[in-house]
Amino acid sequence: MKLYTTPATPFGRTVEIVARELDLMDDIEIVPTAVAPTKENPEYQALNPLRRIPALVADDGTLIVDSALIAQYLAAFAGNRTLFGDDAPDRWAMLNDFMIAKGVCECLVAARYEGFVRPEARRWLPWTEDLFNKVHAALARFEAAPPATGEGLTIAAIALGAALGYMDFRFSAEAWRERYPALAAWHAELDERPSFAQTRPG
Repeated sequence: MKLYTTPATPFGRTVEIVARELDLMDDIEIVPTAVAPTKENPEYQALNPLRRIPALVADDGTLIVDSALIAQYLAAFAGNRTLFGDDAPDRWAMLNDFMIAKGVCECLVAARYEGFVRPEARRWLPWTEDLFNKVHAALARFEAAPPATGEGLTIAAIALGAALGYMDFRFSAEAWRERYPALAAWHAELDERPSFAQTRPG
């Protein structure tokens, strides 16, 4: 399999963490791929029309896009039923946490584009503030009840851990640990797992 990604993206990191947790790295070739708004990449776009990362090309040539779908494919490939809570009684609550954590990643990446990619004269501060309002509302929710970790690590925990790592990487001034001490302790433990330590951005 070929995984088109870059270490800077929380979406690509989520997939890499999943692959490491499932012991699949020997089956995957990482293809470093650069994408950015307004920057053409015709070779990659010929593979993935949306020009987003990550993307996975399976051994049979099947293209799979979006980190959530790729992670689900890898779990199925490995025969893992824990990552997506296939047999768990609280499966839908866990998947809902996953979607919220993934949404945090989306807000943070959008804020990064707004503040560092868009020309300064065209930046819209209220838009960025609104994005961080959503981020902090989600983090406050996870402060009260972070996803479970341990042997039964789920996609919700992985996505949230990747989101917090991206905050550290791109928005260190946010000082989220002071606002969410329980979440900070949760992340500190999770971040020591080899799959997280080996994929830290930057």
